[in-house]
Amino acid sequence: MVREFEFVNFFRAIAALWVLVAHCMIWGGWYWEALPAAKIAVNLFMLISGFLMMANATARKDSEPMTTGKSWARFWVRRYFRLAPAYYLSLALAVLFSSYFLLGYKELQNLNPAWVGSDGGVYDPMRIKYTAMNVFLHLTLLFGLHPEYSFSTFLPDWSLSLEIQFYLVFPALFLVFRRIGVAKASLFIGVPVFLVGAWISSKVHYFEPALIVLRLNYFLAGMVLFSAMETEVSKRRRAGLIACAMALVYIGSRVEPDPLVLPSIFLLMLVIGLAEKSGRAPSWLFSLINNKAVRFASDTSYGVYLFHGFYIAASGLIITRAPFLLDLPPQQRVGVMLVFVLTGAYLTAYLVYKAVELPGIRLGGKINRSLFPSAQKPVTA
Repeated sequence: MVREFEFVNFFRAIAALWVLVAHCMIWGGWYWEALPAAKIAVNLFMLISGFLMMANATARKDSEPMTTGKSWARFWVRRYFRLAPAYYLSLALAVLFSSYFLLGYKELQNLNPAWVGSDGGVYDPMRIKYTAMNVFLHLTLLFGLHPEYSFSTFLPDWSLSLEIQFYLVFPALFLVFRRIGVAKASLFIGVPVFLVGAWISSKVHYFEPALIVLRLNYFLAGMVLFSAMETEVSKRRRAGLIACAMALVYIGSRVEPDPLVLPSIFLLMLVIGLAEKSGRAPSWLFSLINNKAVRFASDTSYGVYLFHGFYIAASGLIITRAPFLLDLPPQQRVGVMLVFVLTGAYLTAYLVYKAVELPGIRLGGKINRSLFPSAQKPVTA
């Protein structure tokens, strides 16, 4: 049985809310300078993913050893059905209602050209064409391998392609970690891959960094973080693992506008995670990371990430047709957008979680048990 990590739920909830708020501010035309860039929150999602995949694989190491092809297949089936159903729904909505979806963003762009770029830029919604090839590549979830399609639906799906690419290589990474050691493997793989990614970035323009070599360091840092928190790790070894993970986080974060934000969040995750694991977390801290609001926000985080853009687009359509909203100062207009987008996105995400995500997880488990009778029941991480 894979245990629940309350501190991970807390940071996953924060990351989804962070992305939503940042995007509302960007498209609304007023940004609170104290809020770091949304891409840092997406990098946090990657770190969390690396942690959870390591936790899942470690918990199943006896029943599903990664030394067998069947275990790799079980892992891939489980992860596909965790991500794909809700994503395919969002993709279908974007295609079916493309004229409204893209027009809403275009209206906001026209209101705030200095914030979101002028015509022809990466974030110009009018450059998006839902061609058969575009849709097909997104159905494969590997569209991020191609520079032109790394951001070509106006959904925040570039990171989902990264997730899928990470899942494809994770079983091999897990074996390498176990065989030559977590610290050695993380640096011997992470640093060279990061340098390769930097070289590729200098030669090829990706609309979004959706190629795994451009972000593998964050996933690896999450894997190392889990290893640093294992019970049998000595203090000296834990310190070494933390140093490796910090190095992997920092080499990527140093190019961000706020280079110390994610390393600081990483250390906070470590402190809170160790306190939770030891059972000595203060009551106020336990209440902070383990309450109904956090559990709800964590459960709905994937849906919020996928569907909040539809409500931002709807905001554009509403604002430009309501003179009293147009007359509001940008700061107040962003406030109105936040209320609308927060309400719609979280309600939609909850419905999608219940009606799409959980049935998808159960379907993946059913397929696994049918193809591989010894496969265990799936978990929702």
